Amino acid sequence: MPREIKRRIHPGHPLHLLAKSPYEGEYKCDRCKKTCNSFVYHCSVCEFDLDIKCAFQPGFLEVDSQAHQFAHKDHPLILNEEQEYHGAGPAGVMCSVCKEPMAGPSYSCTSCNLFLHKKCAELSPEIKQHLHPEHPLRLLPNHDMICDFCNETCYEGFVYFCFVCEYSLHIKCACPPCIDAADQNQRHQFRRLMNPLSLKSISFTCNACGTDGDDSPFGCTMCQLVVHQKCISLPRTLKTALHHHPRIIHTYHRQQCIKSIKKYCGICCREVDTEYGVYYCPDCDFVAHVKCSREYGDSATEIVVENEEEQSVAVDDQSMEPSFRVVREIKQGEERIIEEIKHFSHQHNLILTDKVDDDLKCDGCMLPISTPFYSCVSCNFFLDKTCIELPRRKKWQYHENQLILSWSRGEHHLFYCVVCDQYFSGLRYVCDICELYVDVRCFKSILKDSFKHGGHEHPLYLPADRKNILRCNIGDQGIPPLLADDREIIPHCSGCCVSEESKVFFKCAVCDLKLGMKCATLPYKARHEYDDHPLFLTYINENDYQPSCIICEKYRDPKLWFYRCEECDFDAHPECALGKYPYVKAGGVRTYPKHPHPLALVDKTGDYRPQACDSCGEPCDDLALECTDPNCSFIVHRKRRQCWMPLW
Repeated sequence: MPREIKRRIHPGHPLHLLAKSPYEGEYKCDRCKKTCNSFVYHCSVCEFDLDIKCAFQPGFLEVDSQAHQFAHKDHPLILNEEQEYHGAGPAGVMCSVCKEPMAGPSYSCTSCNLFLHKKCAELSPEIKQHLHPEHPLRLLPNHDMICDFCNETCYEGFVYFCFVCEYSLHIKCACPPCIDAADQNQRHQFRRLMNPLSLKSISFTCNACGTDGDDSPFGCTMCQLVVHQKCISLPRTLKTALHHHPRIIHTYHRQQCIKSIKKYCGICCREVDTEYGVYYCPDCDFVAHVKCSREYGDSATEIVVENEEEQSVAVDDQSMEPSFRVVREIKQGEERIIEEIKHFSHQHNLILTDKVDDDLKCDGCMLPISTPFYSCVSCNFFLDKTCIELPRRKKWQYHENQLILSWSRGEHHLFYCVVCDQYFSGLRYVCDICELYVDVRCFKSILKDSFKHGGHEHPLYLPADRKNILRCNIGDQGIPPLLADDREIIPHCSGCCVSEESKVFFKCAVCDLKLGMKCATLPYKARHEYDDHPLFLTYINENDYQPSCIICEKYRDPKLWFYRCEECDFDAHPECALGKYPYVKAGGVRTYPKHPHPLALVDKTGDYRPQACDSCGEPCDDLALECTDPNCSFIVHRKRRQCWMPLW
């Protein structure tokens, strides 16, 4: 035996071998607490004693943290590369670390009868383990500890141990023997965390998909990921019809990839756990559960792209064709400001303006103007910046064919939006194949996966099962199949309590709010001649003791949306505040071949004594074409084709 040794259990001083107890009578081993009178390793400074068994089993091996392997302090360890073990010692000799029979390459010290598997001798002195991610685990001599993973007694010479939590793992449990699979897309090497022959299973949450598992998990050998076996082969990228950008990307580390952390899945609208893997869009704040993304993703277009996180996913060049041409721009520092443009919808150039009149409406979407906007003062023509930025051609996630941004130069042209079931004038997106017409006001609302309406505190989403409602009706006449069949139950709109025929509606992920497109696209702010202040859309009035509409003086359901001026205690139905045709620009004047004077488009829905139509003889109490000559009383219905078509 060596005359002097150093041991981890007493790192301050070396221990010297004595033939008998240094005290009168027997000594007590400071490791096993047993008494003995024979040989002892002793520290005279500290009066620390180890019997021979405790001095060499298993503390005979020390972990060299700098060399990242075991160190045998007394003699060098000799490497034997032979696959079959032929070392000295009795047959069936065991490895001093794992207590398994010796086989394959090994290290040995024949003087001390010490043998180690090569893989055991090269175990890392410290590891980070998926089963205990809070703290690192250090390799320490074993004292018959219970493994906290398999709940069995550890008979190995060493175990991995956490000093903070007193958490211990078998070497077998901490370092399973083989790599089972690899995720080449995200450069992870996965190994089964348990021996399948042991028939054991554990409960865990998969880092790849965020759902629970109760089988044998797989862990990454390079990081702390624990995943289902099926999640190892998740596609790196997917294309989904429910998002307006071309691809979404899978990540295990959501917060590292997404700057604007979103709380809700862009497909099912349920909450997304920020600690687990998701599919995300690198161009916006869209996130989605893995299960939702696979269900609604197009498997035929699953593509792996190298360095995806560093690349911006660009939209097709055609879809980004601008709708205007820059005429003049200025620079303020590094900022580029476009002062004058030529938009395809107007014959004159439009000038950037930042002074807003409360009565102004955008000629593109017919919503109240917000700054900044572009205008042609001579023509009383205005376009909001959001309408200016709409691309001329657009690939839309809800429609197979490309949509084209269109404008009619006819002053009296009316169009019918198939999404919100309302008449409108202004900019629209059109499909040349199926003649789909979508008002840009509706298009902007469902351009993204969710939007925030001023009248509600939570984001609104188009449900995932609505993805086919705007598909192209190729080969058939008329609009796409937007109408619900007899078997489908469409929920009542929380804004107006009407179950519309249209299947397009929005849901709130947080509360039970459901809105049809008609209510979802109502402007947050409106004006009416009966009140000097702007009216705001709401569903809350704490003083609603006798709810009624100030304009029509009829009952108003306090549970439904309405417009309100808090200062004047002014409440009104949305239709009363906005009118029957809020998205049609009245007042446009043009001439027709069969009438001598110019005609103006007028709204006669509020007239108490409507004038009779000069074509059919019935009262004109709707949209009408009225002669601008004060000496001519000509008027015809605009929505009745048989009344206004003879003007041509």
